[in-house]
Amino acid sequence: MSIRKTEIQKLKAGSYLIEDEEPCLIKSIEKSKSGKHGHAKMRVVCVGLFDGNKRSLTIPSGHMVDTPDIFKGTAHINFIEDNSLQIMNSESYESFDIEWPKEQDLINKLKELQQDEDKMSHSIIEYWDLLGKKLIKRISTE
Repeated sequence: MSIRKTEIQKLKAGSYLIEDEEPCLIKSIEKSKSGKHGHAKMRVVCVGLFDGNKRSLTIPSGHMVDTPDIFKGTAHINFIEDNSLQIMNSESYESFDIEWPKEQDLINKLKELQQDEDKMSHSIIEYWDLLGKKLIKRISTE
């Protein structure tokens, strides 16, 4: 689990931050002018990568926030179950369970692979490891 501190004003839309122990993708970020008695504020709208919840934050512009280090890897599918699948890392050969993705197009690809074992054995999963949790980002067939 790797976390870095970053100044909020250095982040942009498409960056990641941690809010409520959940890694979030920043959808929009805007800066307001400083007032008579205070600092400029950053208004951030972000979406949790694992729970899908939308979050709206107002943070002082000089504030430090936690940002996750993202470890990217590729894996092969060992087998698919109803609510999870077991995949094996292509480099370390470590096997682990991972939850089904939330995106409908990835779910459709997994259901298609469930029907065709030959395609499943030749498919490659790209995943991200954030804060000890794994997230499927892409499924490709060779």
